[in-house]
Amino acid sequence: MATTSTPGETTQLRHIPLSRIVVPDGFNPRGEIVEDRELEQLAESMRRHGCLQPVRVRATDHGDYVLIAGSRRYHAAAMAALMEIPAIIRPAGAGVGDDEEQADLLVEAVLENDLRVDLDPLARARGYRRLIDSGPTIKGVAERLTTTQARVREHLRILKLPEDAQAKLAAGDVPLRAVKALEGLAAIHPGLAAAAIAQVLSLSEDYEPYTWADLERDPLEIATVAGDQLPDGVYRAYVAYPLDAFTLSEQAQKDLDALEKLLGSPLTAVRFEHDALEQARGLGAAYGERRQPIIVGNDVASQLAGDYIARCVKTQRANQRRQRQAEGQHSAADGHGNDGQADRDAEEARRAQRDAEREARERATVFNAELGRAVYSSLSRVKVDERALKILASVNVTGQLGDLAMRGARYGLPGWVEEATQRNGKTKYVYIEQRAEAERRASEYLAGARAGGEIAGRQIALVAMAVYVDQQAVAASNRSWHHVTCSGPWAIEVNGLLDELVTEKLPEAMIALLATVLEERKTQREQKLAEHQVRTDALARLEGMEEKISELGAEDLYRVEEDLDAAWGGWTPRQSELRGLVKARREALTPEPSE
Repeated sequence: MATTSTPGETTQLRHIPLSRIVVPDGFNPRGEIVEDRELEQLAESMRRHGCLQPVRVRATDHGDYVLIAGSRRYHAAAMAALMEIPAIIRPAGAGVGDDEEQADLLVEAVLENDLRVDLDPLARARGYRRLIDSGPTIKGVAERLTTTQARVREHLRILKLPEDAQAKLAAGDVPLRAVKALEGLAAIHPGLAAAAIAQVLSLSEDYEPYTWADLERDPLEIATVAGDQLPDGVYRAYVAYPLDAFTLSEQAQKDLDALEKLLGSPLTAVRFEHDALEQARGLGAAYGERRQPIIVGNDVASQLAGDYIARCVKTQRANQRRQRQAEGQHSAADGHGNDGQADRDAEEARRAQRDAEREARERATVFNAELGRAVYSSLSRVKVDERALKILASVNVTGQLGDLAMRGARYGLPGWVEEATQRNGKTKYVYIEQRAEAERRASEYLAGARAGGEIAGRQIALVAMAVYVDQQAVAASNRSWHHVTCSGPWAIEVNGLLDELVTEKLPEAMIALLATVLEERKTQREQKLAEHQVRTDALARLEGMEEKISELGAEDLYRVEEDLDAAWGGWTPRQSELRGLVKARREALTPEPSE
Protein backbone atom coordinates (compact mmCIF):
# COMPACT_ATOMS: atom_id res chain seq x y z
CA MET A 1 0.00 0.00 0.00
CA ALA A 2 1.29 3.48 -0.86
CA THR A 3 0.18 6.61 0.93
CA THR A 4 0.59 10.26 -0.06
CA SER A 5 -0.18 13.17 2.24
CA THR A 6 -1.66 16.58 1.60
CA PRO A 7 -2.85 19.18 4.12
CA GLY A 8 -5.96 17.90 5.85
CA GLU A 9 -6.30 14.54 4.04
CA THR A 10 -4.52 11.31 3.11
CA THR A 11 -4.66 9.72 -0.33
CA GLN A 12 -4.03 5.99 -0.64
CA LEU A 13 -3.12 3.76 -3.56
CA ARG A 14 -4.19 0.13 -3.17
CA HIS A 15 -6.29 -2.64 -4.70
CA ILE A 16 -9.96 -2.64 -3.76
CA PRO A 17 -12.81 -5.08 -4.57
CA LEU A 18 -14.59 -4.17 -7.79
CA SER A 19 -17.90 -4.98 -6.11
CA ARG A 20 -17.33 -2.22 -3.53
CA ILE A 21 -17.15 0.56 -6.18
CA VAL A 22 -20.32 2.62 -6.65
CA VAL A 23 -20.92 4.37 -9.98
CA PRO A 24 -23.58 7.11 -9.60
CA ASP A 25 -26.17 7.08 -12.39
CA GLY A 26 -25.33 9.58 -15.12
CA PHE A 27 -22.37 10.88 -13.12
CA ASN A 28 -19.65 10.37 -15.73
CA PRO A 29 -18.87 13.75 -17.36
CA ARG A 30 -17.73 11.96 -20.52
CA GLY A 31 -21.19 10.57 -21.15
CA GLU A 32 -22.55 7.04 -21.17
CA ILE A 33 -20.07 4.20 -21.64
CA VAL A 34 -20.60 2.36 -24.91
CA GLU A 35 -19.53 -1.27 -25.20
CA ASP A 36 -17.57 -0.72 -28.38
CA ARG A 37 -14.59 -2.52 -29.86
CA GLU A 38 -12.09 -0.40 -27.92
CA LEU A 39 -13.75 -1.33 -24.64
CA GLU A 40 -13.65 -5.00 -25.58
CA GLN A 41 -9.94 -4.69 -26.45
CA LEU A 42 -9.28 -3.01 -23.08
CA ALA A 43 -11.13 -5.84 -21.29
CA GLU A 44 -9.07 -8.45 -23.15
CA SER A 45 -5.88 -6.67 -22.14
CA MET A 46 -7.02 -6.71 -18.51
CA ARG A 47 -7.71 -10.46 -18.70
CA ARG A 48 -4.07 -10.97 -19.69
CA HIS A 49 -2.23 -8.32 -17.70
CA GLY A 50 -4.69 -6.97 -15.15
CA CYS A 51 -5.64 -3.30 -14.69
CA LEU A 52 -2.39 -1.36 -15.01
CA GLN A 53 -3.73 2.18 -14.49
CA PRO A 54 -5.61 2.89 -11.22
CA VAL A 55 -9.03 4.46 -11.10
CA ARG A 56 -9.83 7.37 -8.78
CA VAL A 57 -12.41 6.87 -6.04
CA ARG A 58 -13.56 8.49 -2.80
CA ALA A 59 -14.24 6.44 0.31
CA THR A 60 -17.67 6.64 1.97
CA ASP A 61 -18.68 6.32 5.60
CA HIS A 62 -20.37 3.01 4.64
CA GLY A 63 -17.20 1.23 3.51
CA ASP A 64 -17.89 1.65 -0.23
CA TYR A 65 -16.06 3.79 -2.81
CA VAL A 66 -17.61 6.34 -5.15
CA LEU A 67 -15.99 6.39 -8.61
CA ILE A 68 -14.51 9.78 -9.51
CA ALA A 69 -12.60 8.94 -12.70
CA GLY A 70 -11.95 5.81 -14.74
CA SER A 71 -15.42 4.70 -15.86
CA ARG A 72 -14.11 2.87 -18.95
CA ARG A 73 -11.48 1.06 -16.90
CA TYR A 74 -14.15 0.09 -14.36
CA HIS A 75 -16.51 -1.28 -17.05
CA ALA A 76 -13.65 -3.07 -18.82
CA ALA A 77 -12.62 -4.69 -15.54
CA ALA A 78 -16.21 -5.84 -15.04
CA MET A 79 -16.23 -7.32 -18.58
CA ALA A 80 -12.92 -9.06 -17.80
CA ALA A 81 -14.43 -10.48 -14.53
CA LEU A 82 -11.64 -9.00 -12.37
CA MET A 83 -12.19 -9.22 -8.63
CA GLU A 84 -9.97 -6.25 -7.67
CA ILE A 85 -8.48 -3.22 -9.41
CA PRO A 86 -5.94 -0.62 -8.26
CA ALA A 87 -7.44 2.65 -7.03
CA ILE A 88 -6.32 6.05 -5.77
CA ILE A 89 -8.55 6.52 -2.74
CA ARG A 90 -9.60 9.91 -1.38
CA PRO A 91 -10.92 9.93 2.22
CA ALA A 92 -14.62 10.21 2.99
CA GLY A 93 -16.20 13.67 3.17
CA ALA A 94 -19.43 14.81 4.75
CA GLY A 95 -21.31 11.90 3.22
CA VAL A 96 -22.15 10.66 -0.26
CA GLY A 97 -25.67 11.99 -0.08
CA ASP A 98 -24.62 15.47 0.90
CA ASP A 99 -25.05 18.10 -1.86
CA GLU A 100 -21.68 19.71 -1.20
CA GLU A 101 -19.95 16.32 -1.23
CA GLN A 102 -21.66 15.45 -4.52
CA ALA A 103 -20.56 18.76 -6.00
CA ASP A 104 -16.98 18.14 -4.89
CA LEU A 105 -17.06 14.69 -6.44
CA LEU A 106 -18.35 16.13 -9.69
CA VAL A 107 -15.65 18.82 -9.74
CA GLU A 108 -12.99 16.18 -9.23
CA ALA A 109 -14.46 13.99 -11.97
CA VAL A 110 -14.69 16.87 -14.43
CA LEU A 111 -11.21 18.10 -13.58
CA GLU A 112 -9.78 14.59 -13.94
CA ASN A 113 -11.38 14.26 -17.38
CA ASP A 114 -10.68 17.85 -18.43
CA LEU A 115 -6.95 17.23 -18.10
CA ARG A 116 -7.10 14.28 -20.51
CA VAL A 117 -5.83 15.16 -23.97
CA ASP A 118 -8.17 12.61 -25.59
CA LEU A 119 -11.33 14.16 -24.13
CA ASP A 120 -13.53 15.38 -26.97
CA PRO A 121 -15.25 18.80 -26.80
CA LEU A 122 -18.73 17.28 -26.42
CA ALA A 123 -17.73 15.23 -23.37
CA ARG A 124 -16.07 18.30 -21.86
CA ALA A 125 -19.18 20.38 -22.54
CA ARG A 126 -21.38 17.81 -20.82
CA GLY A 127 -19.08 17.89 -17.80
CA TYR A 128 -19.30 21.67 -17.60
CA ARG A 129 -23.07 21.48 -17.89
CA ARG A 130 -23.32 18.97 -15.03
CA LEU A 131 -21.23 21.24 -12.84
CA ILE A 132 -23.39 24.28 -13.55
CA ASP A 133 -26.55 22.28 -12.92
CA SER A 134 -25.18 21.36 -9.50
CA GLY A 135 -25.02 25.00 -8.42
CA PRO A 136 -21.93 26.98 -9.52
CA THR A 137 -22.12 29.77 -12.10
CA ILE A 138 -19.99 29.84 -15.23
CA LYS A 139 -17.54 32.04 -13.34
CA GLY A 140 -17.52 29.58 -10.45
CA VAL A 141 -16.92 26.61 -12.75
CA ALA A 142 -14.05 28.43 -14.46
CA GLU A 143 -12.44 29.26 -11.12
CA ARG A 144 -12.80 25.73 -9.71
CA LEU A 145 -11.38 24.15 -12.88
CA THR A 146 -8.69 26.82 -13.31
CA THR A 147 -9.85 27.71 -16.79
CA THR A 148 -11.46 30.74 -18.46
CA GLN A 149 -15.12 31.68 -18.61
CA ALA A 150 -14.78 32.04 -22.39
CA ARG A 151 -13.67 28.42 -22.65
CA VAL A 152 -16.64 27.24 -20.56
CA ARG A 153 -19.13 29.31 -22.60
CA GLU A 154 -17.57 28.11 -25.86
CA HIS A 155 -18.12 24.50 -24.86
CA LEU A 156 -21.64 25.05 -23.53
CA ARG A 157 -22.66 26.29 -26.98
CA ILE A 158 -22.04 22.78 -28.27
CA LEU A 159 -25.02 21.52 -26.28
CA LYS A 160 -27.31 23.91 -28.19
CA LEU A 161 -26.48 22.23 -31.51
CA PRO A 162 -28.48 19.39 -33.08
CA GLU A 163 -27.32 15.90 -32.14
CA ASP A 164 -25.78 15.17 -35.54
CA ALA A 165 -23.67 18.34 -35.29
CA GLN A 166 -22.63 17.41 -31.74
CA ALA A 167 -21.55 13.99 -32.98
CA LYS A 168 -19.35 15.53 -35.69
CA LEU A 169 -17.73 17.78 -33.10
CA ALA A 170 -17.07 14.79 -30.85
CA ALA A 171 -15.58 12.90 -33.79
CA GLY A 172 -13.27 15.79 -34.63
CA ASP A 173 -14.85 16.50 -38.02
CA VAL A 174 -15.95 19.99 -36.91
CA PRO A 175 -13.55 22.34 -35.08
CA LEU A 176 -14.48 24.21 -31.93
CA ARG A 177 -14.03 27.54 -33.75
CA ALA A 178 -17.15 26.79 -35.84
CA VAL A 179 -19.47 26.29 -32.86
CA LYS A 180 -20.53 29.93 -32.46
CA ALA A 181 -21.58 30.21 -36.12
CA LEU A 182 -23.35 26.85 -35.99
CA GLU A 183 -25.18 27.85 -32.83
CA GLY A 184 -26.55 30.92 -34.61
CA LEU A 185 -27.72 28.79 -37.54
CA ALA A 186 -29.31 26.19 -35.25
CA ALA A 187 -31.23 28.96 -33.49
CA ILE A 188 -32.79 29.86 -36.85
CA HIS A 189 -33.47 26.25 -37.90
CA PRO A 190 -31.74 23.04 -36.72
CA GLY A 191 -31.29 21.83 -40.29
CA LEU A 192 -29.24 24.88 -41.26
CA ALA A 193 -26.36 23.86 -39.01
CA ALA A 194 -26.25 20.44 -40.67
CA ALA A 195 -26.48 22.06 -44.13
CA ALA A 196 -23.53 24.35 -43.38
CA ILE A 197 -21.41 21.47 -42.07
CA ALA A 198 -22.24 19.44 -45.17
CA GLN A 199 -21.08 22.28 -47.43
CA VAL A 200 -17.71 22.58 -45.68
CA LEU A 201 -17.12 18.84 -45.45
CA SER A 202 -18.28 18.08 -48.99
CA LEU A 203 -15.62 16.87 -51.39
CA SER A 204 -16.47 17.97 -54.92
CA GLU A 205 -14.43 17.94 -58.09
CA ASP A 206 -16.52 20.80 -59.44
CA TYR A 207 -15.42 23.53 -57.03
CA GLU A 208 -13.07 24.27 -54.17
CA PRO A 209 -14.71 23.37 -50.86
CA TYR A 210 -15.79 26.03 -48.39
CA THR A 211 -13.67 26.45 -45.29
CA TRP A 212 -14.50 26.92 -41.62
CA ALA A 213 -13.27 30.50 -42.03
CA ASP A 214 -15.95 30.98 -44.71
CA LEU A 215 -18.54 29.63 -42.27
CA GLU A 216 -17.43 32.02 -39.54
CA ARG A 217 -17.57 34.96 -41.96
CA ASP A 218 -21.04 34.31 -43.39
CA PRO A 219 -22.84 31.32 -41.80
CA LEU A 220 -26.22 31.84 -43.46
CA GLU A 221 -24.74 32.11 -46.94
CA ILE A 222 -22.83 28.84 -46.53
CA ALA A 223 -25.88 27.06 -45.08
CA THR A 224 -28.16 28.14 -47.94
CA VAL A 225 -25.72 28.05 -50.86
CA ALA A 226 -27.33 24.81 -52.10
CA GLY A 227 -30.70 26.46 -52.69
CA ASP A 228 -32.34 23.32 -54.01
CA GLN A 229 -31.35 21.36 -50.88
CA LEU A 230 -32.64 23.56 -48.07
CA PRO A 231 -33.94 21.82 -44.93
CA ASP A 232 -37.64 21.11 -44.65
CA GLY A 233 -39.44 24.22 -43.43
CA VAL A 234 -36.93 26.67 -44.94
CA TYR A 235 -38.04 28.62 -48.02
CA ARG A 236 -36.15 31.04 -50.22
CA ALA A 237 -37.78 34.37 -51.05
CA TYR A 238 -38.62 35.14 -54.71
CA VAL A 239 -38.66 31.43 -55.58
CA ALA A 240 -41.70 29.54 -56.87
CA TYR A 241 -42.89 26.60 -54.75
CA PRO A 242 -45.56 24.04 -55.71
CA LEU A 243 -48.85 24.29 -53.87
CA ASP A 244 -48.43 20.89 -52.28
CA ALA A 245 -45.51 22.32 -50.29
CA PHE A 246 -48.03 24.14 -48.06
CA THR A 247 -50.93 23.26 -45.77
CA LEU A 248 -53.71 25.62 -46.86
CA SER A 249 -56.40 26.76 -44.44
CA GLU A 250 -60.07 26.31 -45.28
CA GLN A 251 -60.32 29.97 -46.35
CA ALA A 252 -57.17 29.70 -48.47
CA GLN A 253 -58.62 26.65 -50.23
CA LYS A 254 -61.81 28.59 -51.03
CA ASP A 255 -59.73 31.47 -52.39
CA LEU A 256 -57.77 28.98 -54.50
CA ASP A 257 -60.95 27.57 -56.02
CA ALA A 258 -62.16 31.09 -56.81
CA LEU A 259 -58.82 32.07 -58.34
CA GLU A 260 -58.67 29.03 -60.61
CA LYS A 261 -62.19 29.84 -61.88
CA LEU A 262 -61.12 33.40 -62.63
CA LEU A 263 -57.96 32.27 -64.37
CA GLY A 264 -59.59 29.38 -66.18
CA SER A 265 -56.60 27.21 -65.27
CA PRO A 266 -55.09 25.70 -62.11
CA LEU A 267 -52.59 27.60 -60.00
CA THR A 268 -49.44 25.47 -59.82
CA ALA A 269 -47.05 27.49 -57.68
CA VAL A 270 -46.70 30.28 -55.12
CA ARG A 271 -43.91 32.85 -54.99
CA PHE A 272 -42.87 34.77 -51.88
CA GLU A 273 -42.38 38.28 -53.22
CA HIS A 274 -41.33 41.46 -51.38
CA ASP A 275 -44.64 41.85 -49.52
CA ALA A 276 -44.51 38.28 -48.25
CA LEU A 277 -40.89 38.72 -47.16
CA GLU A 278 -41.69 41.88 -45.20
CA GLN A 279 -44.68 40.14 -43.62
CA ALA A 280 -42.41 37.26 -42.58
CA ARG A 281 -39.93 39.75 -41.11
CA GLY A 282 -42.75 41.19 -39.02
CA LEU A 283 -43.41 37.68 -37.71
CA GLY A 284 -39.74 37.16 -36.93
CA ALA A 285 -39.50 34.38 -39.52
CA ALA A 286 -37.31 36.00 -42.20
CA TYR A 287 -33.51 35.98 -42.17
CA GLY A 288 -30.83 37.38 -44.44
CA GLU A 289 -30.83 40.80 -45.97
CA ARG A 290 -29.91 41.53 -49.57
CA ARG A 291 -28.52 38.15 -50.52
CA GLN A 292 -30.93 35.27 -50.81
CA PRO A 293 -33.22 35.93 -47.83
CA ILE A 294 -35.04 32.92 -46.37
CA ILE A 295 -38.36 32.35 -44.62
CA VAL A 296 -38.45 29.76 -41.85
CA GLY A 297 -41.42 27.72 -40.66
CA ASN A 298 -44.02 25.62 -42.42
CA ASP A 299 -46.83 27.39 -40.57
CA VAL A 300 -45.56 30.83 -41.57
CA ALA A 301 -45.01 29.74 -45.17
CA SER A 302 -48.54 28.27 -45.37
CA GLN A 303 -50.01 31.51 -44.03
CA LEU A 304 -48.02 33.54 -46.58
CA ALA A 305 -49.18 31.18 -49.35
CA GLY A 306 -52.79 31.75 -48.34
CA ASP A 307 -52.27 35.52 -48.33
CA TYR A 308 -50.64 35.31 -51.76
CA ILE A 309 -53.66 33.46 -53.17
CA ALA A 310 -56.04 35.99 -51.60
CA ARG A 311 -54.14 38.88 -53.21
CA CYS A 312 -54.27 37.13 -56.58
CA VAL A 313 -58.04 36.75 -56.29
CA LYS A 314 -58.41 40.43 -55.47
CA THR A 315 -56.20 41.46 -58.39
CA GLN A 316 -58.00 39.24 -60.90
CA ARG A 317 -61.44 40.53 -59.87
CA ALA A 318 -60.24 44.12 -60.16
CA ASN A 319 -58.86 43.39 -63.64
CA GLN A 320 -62.15 41.89 -64.74
CA ARG A 321 -64.09 44.93 -63.47
CA ARG A 322 -61.82 47.31 -65.36
CA GLN A 323 -62.17 45.23 -68.52
CA ARG A 324 -66.00 45.24 -68.30
CA GLN A 325 -66.00 48.99 -67.74
CA ALA A 326 -63.74 49.55 -70.75
CA GLU A 327 -65.91 47.36 -72.95
CA GLY A 328 -69.03 49.24 -71.80
CA GLN A 329 -67.46 52.60 -72.65
CA HIS A 330 -66.48 51.40 -76.12
CA SER A 331 -70.00 50.14 -76.78
CA ALA A 332 -71.56 53.44 -75.72
CA ALA A 333 -69.16 55.48 -77.82
CA ASP A 334 -69.69 53.38 -80.92
CA GLY A 335 -73.51 53.31 -80.61
CA HIS A 336 -73.29 49.61 -81.49
CA GLY A 337 -72.64 50.67 -85.07
CA ASN A 338 -69.90 49.82 -87.55
CA ASP A 339 -68.41 53.32 -87.73
CA GLY A 340 -66.03 52.65 -84.83
CA GLN A 341 -64.99 49.14 -85.86
CA ALA A 342 -61.61 50.26 -87.18
CA ASP A 343 -60.87 52.16 -83.96
CA ARG A 344 -61.93 49.18 -81.89
CA ASP A 345 -59.68 46.87 -83.92
CA ALA A 346 -56.75 49.26 -83.56
CA GLU A 347 -57.30 49.60 -79.82
CA GLU A 348 -57.60 45.83 -79.49
CA ALA A 349 -54.31 45.38 -81.35
CA ARG A 350 -52.59 47.92 -79.12
CA ARG A 351 -54.00 46.25 -76.03
CA ALA A 352 -52.83 42.85 -77.25
CA GLN A 353 -49.36 44.25 -77.89
CA ARG A 354 -49.23 45.85 -74.44
CA ASP A 355 -50.39 42.60 -72.84
CA ALA A 356 -47.75 40.63 -74.75
CA GLU A 357 -45.03 43.07 -73.72
CA ARG A 358 -46.19 42.98 -70.10
CA GLU A 359 -46.22 39.17 -70.06
CA ALA A 360 -42.77 39.06 -71.66
CA ARG A 361 -41.50 41.57 -69.09
CA GLU A 362 -42.96 39.56 -66.21
CA ARG A 363 -41.52 36.31 -67.55
CA ALA A 364 -38.12 37.93 -68.00
CA THR A 365 -38.22 39.39 -64.48
CA VAL A 366 -38.98 36.00 -62.94
CA PHE A 367 -36.42 34.23 -65.15
CA ASN A 368 -33.67 36.71 -64.32
CA ALA A 369 -34.35 36.47 -60.59
CA GLU A 370 -34.17 32.67 -60.74
CA LEU A 371 -31.04 32.86 -62.88
CA GLY A 372 -29.36 35.32 -60.54
CA ARG A 373 -29.98 33.18 -57.47
CA ALA A 374 -28.85 30.02 -59.23
CA VAL A 375 -25.69 31.65 -60.61
CA TYR A 376 -24.86 33.26 -57.27
CA SER A 377 -25.34 29.97 -55.39
CA SER A 378 -23.70 27.63 -57.89
CA LEU A 379 -21.07 29.61 -59.78
CA SER A 380 -19.66 32.02 -57.18
CA ARG A 381 -17.20 29.28 -56.27
CA VAL A 382 -15.77 26.88 -58.87
CA LYS A 383 -12.86 24.53 -59.26
CA VAL A 384 -9.95 26.37 -60.87
CA ASP A 385 -9.36 23.86 -63.64
CA GLU A 386 -8.47 24.06 -67.32
CA ARG A 387 -12.03 24.95 -68.27
CA ALA A 388 -12.28 27.88 -65.85
CA LEU A 389 -8.86 29.20 -66.85
CA LYS A 390 -9.69 29.12 -70.56
CA ILE A 391 -12.90 31.09 -69.95
CA LEU A 392 -11.16 33.74 -67.86
CA ALA A 393 -8.22 33.98 -70.26
CA SER A 394 -10.58 34.60 -73.17
CA VAL A 395 -12.95 37.16 -71.58
CA ASN A 396 -11.56 40.44 -70.24
CA VAL A 397 -13.84 40.56 -67.18
CA THR A 398 -12.20 43.39 -65.23
CA GLY A 399 -11.56 45.43 -68.37
CA GLN A 400 -15.26 45.48 -69.28
CA LEU A 401 -16.68 45.13 -65.77
CA GLY A 402 -19.24 47.93 -65.99
CA ASP A 403 -20.53 46.76 -69.37
CA LEU A 404 -20.77 43.14 -68.18
CA ALA A 405 -22.68 44.21 -65.07
CA MET A 406 -25.13 46.35 -67.06
CA ARG A 407 -25.63 43.51 -69.55
CA GLY A 408 -26.36 40.87 -66.93
CA ALA A 409 -25.78 41.14 -63.18
CA ARG A 410 -28.03 44.16 -62.63
CA TYR A 411 -31.06 42.13 -63.70
CA GLY A 412 -30.87 39.34 -61.17
CA LEU A 413 -27.92 38.93 -58.80
CA PRO A 414 -29.32 38.85 -55.23
CA GLY A 415 -29.58 42.34 -53.78
CA TRP A 416 -29.04 44.16 -57.08
CA VAL A 417 -32.72 44.64 -57.95
CA GLU A 418 -34.71 47.02 -55.76
CA GLU A 419 -38.46 46.75 -55.23
CA ALA A 420 -40.89 49.65 -54.92
CA THR A 421 -44.61 49.59 -54.17
CA GLN A 422 -46.68 51.68 -56.56
CA ARG A 423 -49.87 53.59 -55.75
CA ASN A 424 -51.99 50.76 -57.09
CA GLY A 425 -50.32 48.40 -54.62
CA LYS A 426 -48.35 46.49 -57.22
CA THR A 427 -44.63 45.87 -56.92
CA LYS A 428 -42.31 47.55 -59.37
CA TYR A 429 -38.78 46.29 -59.92
CA VAL A 430 -36.14 48.99 -60.15
CA TYR A 431 -32.90 48.22 -61.98
CA ILE A 432 -29.56 50.02 -61.86
CA GLU A 433 -29.43 52.57 -64.68
CA GLN A 434 -25.95 54.05 -64.28
CA ARG A 435 -22.96 52.11 -65.58
CA ALA A 436 -20.72 53.51 -62.84
CA GLU A 437 -23.03 52.18 -60.14
CA ALA A 438 -23.20 48.75 -61.78
CA GLU A 439 -19.42 48.65 -62.01
CA ARG A 440 -19.11 49.60 -58.34
CA ARG A 441 -21.47 46.81 -57.29
CA ALA A 442 -19.61 44.32 -59.47
CA SER A 443 -16.30 45.40 -57.93
CA GLU A 444 -17.72 44.83 -54.44
CA TYR A 445 -18.93 41.38 -55.48
CA LEU A 446 -15.49 40.43 -56.83
CA ALA A 447 -13.70 41.91 -53.82
CA GLY A 448 -15.72 39.63 -51.53
CA ALA A 449 -13.90 36.59 -52.90
CA ARG A 450 -11.41 34.95 -50.57
CA ALA A 451 -10.11 31.69 -52.03
CA GLY A 452 -8.95 31.06 -55.59
CA GLY A 453 -12.16 29.20 -56.39
CA GLU A 454 -14.19 32.26 -55.42
CA ILE A 455 -12.01 34.68 -57.38
CA ALA A 456 -12.50 32.59 -60.52
CA GLY A 457 -16.12 31.70 -59.80
CA ARG A 458 -17.35 35.24 -59.26
CA GLN A 459 -15.84 36.41 -62.54
CA ILE A 460 -17.44 33.49 -64.37
CA ALA A 461 -20.75 34.27 -62.64
CA LEU A 462 -20.69 37.81 -64.07
CA VAL A 463 -19.98 36.41 -67.53
CA ALA A 464 -22.80 33.86 -67.21
CA MET A 465 -25.31 36.53 -66.19
CA ALA A 466 -24.32 38.68 -69.17
CA VAL A 467 -24.68 35.72 -71.54
CA TYR A 468 -27.95 34.16 -70.37
CA VAL A 469 -30.01 37.04 -68.94
CA ASP A 470 -33.29 38.10 -70.60
CA GLN A 471 -33.24 41.86 -71.20
CA GLN A 472 -36.96 42.01 -71.96
CA ALA A 473 -37.34 42.81 -68.25
CA VAL A 474 -36.84 46.48 -69.17
CA ALA A 475 -37.85 48.71 -72.06
CA ALA A 476 -35.68 48.53 -75.17
CA SER A 477 -34.34 52.04 -74.51
CA ASN A 478 -32.95 50.94 -71.12
CA ARG A 479 -31.23 47.77 -72.34
CA SER A 480 -27.51 47.24 -72.72
CA TRP A 481 -26.22 46.51 -76.22
CA HIS A 482 -22.88 45.26 -75.00
CA HIS A 483 -21.90 41.78 -76.21
CA VAL A 484 -19.57 39.41 -74.41
CA THR A 485 -16.54 39.07 -76.67
CA CYS A 486 -13.89 36.37 -76.53
CA SER A 487 -10.36 36.53 -77.88
CA GLY A 488 -7.20 34.47 -77.86
CA PRO A 489 -6.38 30.86 -78.71
CA TRP A 490 -9.44 29.43 -76.90
CA ALA A 491 -12.00 32.00 -78.05
CA ILE A 492 -13.88 29.51 -80.22
CA GLU A 493 -14.19 27.08 -77.27
CA VAL A 494 -15.43 29.49 -74.62
CA ASN A 495 -19.16 29.42 -75.39
CA GLY A 496 -19.22 25.64 -75.28
CA LEU A 497 -17.15 25.53 -72.08
CA LEU A 498 -19.46 28.03 -70.37
CA ASP A 499 -22.59 26.11 -71.40
CA GLU A 500 -20.98 22.91 -70.16
CA LEU A 501 -20.07 24.43 -66.80
CA VAL A 502 -23.52 25.95 -66.32
CA THR A 503 -25.27 22.70 -67.22
CA GLU A 504 -23.19 20.81 -64.65
CA LYS A 505 -23.49 23.24 -61.74
CA LEU A 506 -26.87 25.00 -61.92
CA PRO A 507 -29.93 23.29 -60.38
CA GLU A 508 -32.03 21.13 -62.69
CA ALA A 509 -34.99 23.51 -62.44
CA MET A 510 -32.84 26.35 -63.77
CA ILE A 511 -31.42 24.22 -66.55
CA ALA A 512 -35.00 23.44 -67.62
CA LEU A 513 -35.66 27.19 -67.89
CA LEU A 514 -32.45 27.62 -69.88
CA ALA A 515 -33.12 24.68 -72.21
CA THR A 516 -34.26 26.76 -75.19
CA VAL A 517 -31.40 29.23 -74.83
CA LEU A 518 -28.83 26.46 -74.49
CA GLU A 519 -30.19 24.69 -77.58
CA GLU A 520 -30.06 27.89 -79.63
CA ARG A 521 -26.50 28.55 -78.48
CA LYS A 522 -25.54 24.99 -79.40
CA THR A 523 -26.94 25.45 -82.93
CA GLN A 524 -25.11 28.76 -83.32
CA ARG A 525 -21.93 27.21 -82.00
CA GLU A 526 -22.12 24.32 -84.45
CA GLN A 527 -22.70 26.76 -87.27
CA LYS A 528 -19.70 28.87 -86.26
CA LEU A 529 -17.54 25.79 -85.90
CA ALA A 530 -18.55 24.69 -89.40
CA GLU A 531 -17.72 28.15 -90.77
CA HIS A 532 -14.41 28.09 -88.92
CA GLN A 533 -13.60 24.71 -90.43
CA VAL A 534 -14.39 26.02 -93.92
CA ARG A 535 -12.01 28.95 -93.37
CA THR A 536 -9.34 26.64 -91.97
CA ASP A 537 -9.62 24.29 -94.94
CA ALA A 538 -9.53 27.20 -97.39
CA LEU A 539 -6.43 28.66 -95.77
CA ALA A 540 -4.76 25.25 -95.91
CA ARG A 541 -5.44 24.97 -99.65
CA LEU A 542 -4.13 28.50 -100.22
CA GLU A 543 -0.81 27.72 -98.51
CA GLY A 544 2.01 28.33 -101.04
CA MET A 545 -0.53 29.30 -103.73
CA GLU A 546 1.67 32.21 -104.92
CA GLU A 547 4.02 29.75 -106.65
CA LYS A 548 1.23 27.58 -108.06
CA ILE A 549 -1.11 30.14 -109.66
CA SER A 550 1.02 30.57 -112.79
CA GLU A 551 0.38 26.89 -113.62
CA LEU A 552 -3.40 26.75 -112.98
CA GLY A 553 -6.12 26.50 -115.55
CA ALA A 554 -9.37 28.52 -115.68
CA GLU A 555 -11.41 26.04 -113.61
CA ASP A 556 -8.76 25.85 -110.88
CA LEU A 557 -8.65 29.65 -110.75
CA TYR A 558 -12.40 29.74 -109.95
CA ARG A 559 -11.77 27.37 -107.00
CA VAL A 560 -8.94 29.60 -105.77
CA GLU A 561 -11.29 32.59 -105.82
CA GLU A 562 -13.86 30.62 -103.79
CA ASP A 563 -11.18 29.80 -101.25
CA LEU A 564 -10.18 33.46 -101.10
CA ASP A 565 -13.79 34.44 -100.32
CA ALA A 566 -14.05 31.71 -97.64
CA ALA A 567 -10.67 32.38 -96.02
CA TRP A 568 -11.03 36.15 -95.55
CA GLY A 569 -14.22 38.05 -94.89
CA GLY A 570 -12.57 41.37 -95.55
CA TRP A 571 -9.55 42.89 -97.22
CA THR A 572 -6.04 41.73 -96.25
CA PRO A 573 -2.71 42.33 -98.01
CA ARG A 574 -2.21 38.66 -98.82
CA GLN A 575 -5.75 38.25 -100.16
CA SER A 576 -5.23 41.29 -102.38
CA GLU A 577 -1.92 39.91 -103.60
CA LEU A 578 -3.44 36.51 -104.49
CA ARG A 579 -6.39 38.12 -106.24
CA GLY A 580 -3.95 40.15 -108.35
CA LEU A 581 -2.06 36.97 -109.31
CA VAL A 582 -5.34 35.20 -110.20
CA LYS A 583 -6.38 38.12 -112.38
CA ALA A 584 -3.01 38.18 -114.16
CA ARG A 585 -3.14 34.41 -114.77
CA ARG A 586 -6.69 34.67 -116.12
CA GLU A 587 -5.62 37.41 -118.54
CA ALA A 588 -2.66 35.29 -119.63
CA LEU A 589 -5.03 32.41 -120.44
CA THR A 590 -7.36 34.62 -122.50
CA PRO A 591 -6.37 34.53 -126.21
CA GLU A 592 -5.72 37.86 -127.91
CA PRO A 593 -8.33 38.84 -130.55
CA SER A 594 -7.13 38.35 -134.17
CA GLU A 595 -6.64 41.40 -136.38
